[in-house]
Amino acid sequence: MNGLLSPLRIRDTRAKTARQRGASPMVEDPSALRLALRMAGSAVARVPWSQVSLGMVVAITAAMLPWAIGQGVQFLDQDFSRVQVQGDLTRVTEPALQNHLEPFIGTSYFATDLSRVKAQLEMLPWVESAAVEREWPGTLSVSVREHDPVALWNGRALISDEGAVFRPAAPAALDLPRLNGPPGRADEVLERARAFRSELAALGLGLESISLEARGAWTLLLDNGISVSLGRDRVRERFERFMTVYESRLSPVAADITGVDARYGNGVAVRWRDS
Repeated sequence: MNGLLSPLRIRDTRAKTARQRGASPMVEDPSALRLALRMAGSAVARVPWSQVSLGMVVAITAAMLPWAIGQGVQFLDQDFSRVQVQGDLTRVTEPALQNHLEPFIGTSYFATDLSRVKAQLEMLPWVESAAVEREWPGTLSVSVREHDPVALWNGRALISDEGAVFRPAAPAALDLPRLNGPPGRADEVLERARAFRSELAALGLGLESISLEARGAWTLLLDNGISVSLGRDRVRERFERFMTVYESRLSPVAADITGVDARYGNGVAVRWRDS
């Protein structure tokens, strides 16, 4: 019997059945993967790509802007190569102005401080004020206003029509009225001179000079050579008294008079040439 029958082999199928019924730990469910991909695609679709692109453009532009500006400024910033003088000049020559501004030739178009250029120009004796402008690519354009002198001040300087004292070379060479006075009182002396000159002209007289002494006394020298002493008190009143006496009594004999002292209370004292 043993020879007729083969040994019975029993196969345990429980493990196989269990593996078939259970999920393998290494294989994902295809439906879960598709769900994940679908969610990712939906998230990507919801991204505002136009706004993202605009943001990237803005960021790149902002990052490059300083470099671009620097390159543009470097291109535009040409050094000054010439000086152009505008306006009519009578006392200051154009070559003198250009020579005076020589230190600014070759300096930066943008970095050069124009206030320094203006101050440099106004150091010239005849220049009352100056205006300075840039003209691209490399021109320094300047215009100046010159002093208009009206009198010689203390024999060493000039007074402008604005009352400014300035000191050009050889001021005494100009044929101008002579004004004298303490430092810092040029305006006051000029104001007096203008007032006196206007009234003297009505009598055909000119004002050669006017002097203010340190103690405050005023003295006039007329163009006919007569000196008029007005003192320091009631100067206007004494001047008017001199004008009245001169018009009524002294004008016919003016050639014989060297001086008139108007410091008296009710009249004047006359100094004659023969005395």
